[in-house]
Amino acid sequence: MTTEVKTTTTHSTVQFAYLISHISTSLINATPTESAKHIEHALAALGSNDRKDRCYVFLFSDDYQEMSNTHEWVNQGITAHKQDLQQVPADAMPWFFQEMKAEGLILVNDTAQLPDKAGGFKTELLRENIQSMMAVGMYLEGRLIGFVGCDLVHRSCEWGDEDVRQMRLVADMITNTVARHRTEARLQQMEAELRAANARLAQLAHEDGLTELKNRRGLDAALSSEISRLQRKQQELTIMMIDIDHFKQLNDQHGHVVGDAALRCVAQELKHTLQRSGETIGRFGGDEFLAICPLLTTEEAQQRAASLLEGISTCEGAAQLTVSIGLYTFIPSSATTSDEVLRKVDNAVYRAKHKGRNRFEIAS
Repeated sequence: MTTEVKTTTTHSTVQFAYLISHISTSLINATPTESAKHIEHALAALGSNDRKDRCYVFLFSDDYQEMSNTHEWVNQGITAHKQDLQQVPADAMPWFFQEMKAEGLILVNDTAQLPDKAGGFKTELLRENIQSMMAVGMYLEGRLIGFVGCDLVHRSCEWGDEDVRQMRLVADMITNTVARHRTEARLQQMEAELRAANARLAQLAHEDGLTELKNRRGLDAALSSEISRLQRKQQELTIMMIDIDHFKQLNDQHGHVVGDAALRCVAQELKHTLQRSGETIGRFGGDEFLAICPLLTTEEAQQRAASLLEGISTCEGAAQLTVSIGLYTFIPSSATTSDEVLRKVDNAVYRAKHKGRNRFEIAS
């Protein structure tokens, strides 16, 4: 009779080892989205052959102030409680939290025999009709992060070393899976942060810090791109250069704070007036701005320039602010260069200043 029991026990142990080996392989290869299914398979293996009625995983919050049931397997006819056991506060069952943190193992052979100090923990077991339960801590880099547990509802038992060993095997497997996925999540977060940082650096490399418009480098790249694009399509491109009148005098008389405010005001007016999709505006130099406006006709460009002159004249400052604007509308050819375009629009600005400022001139 004794031999038969040992043989049955050995067969059960071998069968469990095979199941765990299979589940372990599945967990190792599981993606984060697949892991929940495979963790529950591991819990099912732990409870197979009616060894357990309910098996589950709980994870603690970083400050150990609460825990949540993250995975659960229940035997046929057993009530699931996962949804009821989310963000369970430590002060609801302080004895359990203290014992788990101190020992990493809780064995309850008979719920009725739990001491009165078990308090809320004992009340919860009785609420779920649990007669026996066991919980084994999950440790990641020496820190308790949660536990794997199991319940017996229809019977009680004296937990043995083999029961604890099997539970620890499953706990270690699940811990390794959680650790791997946390590492992957951290790496993905770091990669996302790095991509965002690189994108921001690239943006800053093409952005003027004061006006938050594109800087000269960004404008050069945009102009070259638009010339090439519209040359292929044989469509119109308008370039506008906006130069603040008497800007050096403004700085000398009122200081750089007022000068900076004037630059920001002009930038805001440009954003307000030139906001059609595909248009690019930026600070070309100290007191010069450039607008790249694809598919804008000469007539439309003149209307925009007039609006800019009116809007900028209302900028608040130490004195009325005015600008001189050069316009150049053309269809790029294969011989068109950025330097040639900039020379023409700059000459138009020069003529506007020569004719009295606060006006626009069209480049030929």
